[in-house]
Amino acid sequence: MIQIRSPLTGSTNVALEKEIQCSFLIESYRKQLDIDVARYFLNLEIIQIYRCLDTGFGFYYPLNTDGDSKFYEALQKHSWYYMDWKWEHEVASKLISPSDKVLEIGCARGSFLERMHQKGIECAGLELNESALEYGRAKGLKVLNQSIQDHAKENPEQYDVVCSFQVVEHVASVKEFIQSSIDALKPRGKLIMSMPNNLPNSLILKDNILNMPPHHMGLWDVVSLANLQMVFSLRLERLEAEPVQRYHLGYYQSYVHDRSLKRHRLLSKAINPLITRLTVSILQDLSDFVIGHTILAQYRKL
Repeated sequence: MIQIRSPLTGSTNVALEKEIQCSFLIESYRKQLDIDVARYFLNLEIIQIYRCLDTGFGFYYPLNTDGDSKFYEALQKHSWYYMDWKWEHEVASKLISPSDKVLEIGCARGSFLERMHQKGIECAGLELNESALEYGRAKGLKVLNQSIQDHAKENPEQYDVVCSFQVVEHVASVKEFIQSSIDALKPRGKLIMSMPNNLPNSLILKDNILNMPPHHMGLWDVVSLANLQMVFSLRLERLEAEPVQRYHLGYYQSYVHDRSLKRHRLLSKAINPLITRLTVSILQDLSDFVIGHTILAQYRKL
């Protein structure tokens, strides 16, 4: 019998929470996003969600169903997928000093690096998506096609700040990812990470296909982020949930528009103004009870 281990702790102290049919994932990605993900689920009928009982971290199993660069190239064809500047970028930028040397993991098209560079801050980025990497390099930014694991081995204790935005939830080998991020930090350096907030009152739609493999491999919340202090030589200094943002409206409007346009081109033109007004009204009414999509954590290396 296979013993399921937490990818965060290596412990078998885990509990099965849910099973999802792979046929549902394949069909949902095809219908909603026009992406064929069948190759990620070969010889699988179901995937499972487990909870690490030591930390509260949720993870999908098997661990080898994460997307590759071709998957993300297909996703970035949707206009809403990459946003150049978001809430977590603004928060993180205020935590970085002019004298800091900064590494961003998964820097995408380099928007955050560009702002740091404009401020005279020494910075570099890691990016595995070739088209995004070339986009960042075209701006004159230092962007390397390298994993954090390889980069940390070549550059131990080189950075004052290591940050990643909406990256760690995509990673199956999460323990190695976080440990390598720490290894790249100088003593007392800052680790800043943002990811989707999986608390019940977060603005993540229930059963959102993008919160499942091959897109997401981990499910984070305040409990699991606080408990990273139990696993790594880190001290949590900041944990902040995103308030509902105006751009959430644009995301959901574009997402709904993309889906409805495929099915009913004329109908989508008629109902989009109604969707916009309804979404604005809902966000305004629920802003005191609903938090945004993202949570940000800042740690100090011990």
